[in-house]
Amino acid sequence: MDRLTLIAKTGASITDRSNGRLAVVDIEDSRSVTVRGFIINGVVQCGAASVCYLTGNTIQAGGVVVGTGSRAFLESNVIQDGSGSTASDGSQMFSSNDIFQGNGQGVVLGSGTYFEASNSSFLNNGVGIVAAASNLLLHGGTISGSIGNGMTILAGSTVIFRDGTTVNGNGGAGVHLEDASFAGFQSATVTGNLSGLDVDCAPQFTITHFVARTGGITNCIEPTSAAKLKAVE
Repeated sequence: MDRLTLIAKTGASITDRSNGRLAVVDIEDSRSVTVRGFIINGVVQCGAASVCYLTGNTIQAGGVVVGTGSRAFLESNVIQDGSGSTASDGSQMFSSNDIFQGNGQGVVLGSGTYFEASNSSFLNNGVGIVAAASNLLLHGGTISGSIGNGMTILAGSTVIFRDGTTVNGNGGAGVHLEDASFAGFQSATVTGNLSGLDVDCAPQFTITHFVARTGGITNCIEPTSAAKLKAVE
């Protein structure tokens, strides 16, 4: 179904009756489908090369699943108390002014995916963002209050920080990198995370650039850095 828009009346909700076995909203092989203003109790799925727009919803006790080459555009949603948002299999997810809170993981990115966030917040999740073999671009926003790391970047992933992203107050590292992953800190503040390291490079061929701009404590080594743990100046 193409060019479909569903707009909720105030307080309208959609609730899963399958106890998590099925998505409560399932968009497949569809172009330009918009879901706006609902309270959604369960999983919203965007699959089979669909183009999905989720705007102003509260999605809880489930999350958003984007897969198989689909593109999802999230704007001003609250995604909470579930599994957060997941993108996989070459899909793309764009987030603007969303709040991901109280989830096991705020956002999870799998192989070949692209994620771009503008002024979105990742608050009080198990981990704010987990990425493997994917690309991320963060414009502003906050990652804070995670039980574990603010971000865990794995398997050759690339993350670029722009426009004053803040990563602080997480129980683990602010940004943890492994396995030839790359982090570029064009503009970010990564400080006050509780593991003792704000930007943590595991000894597995990690790469960082401009890490000194974060203002935090790091063990990452750049060509001009001394090979020892120090507070970034």
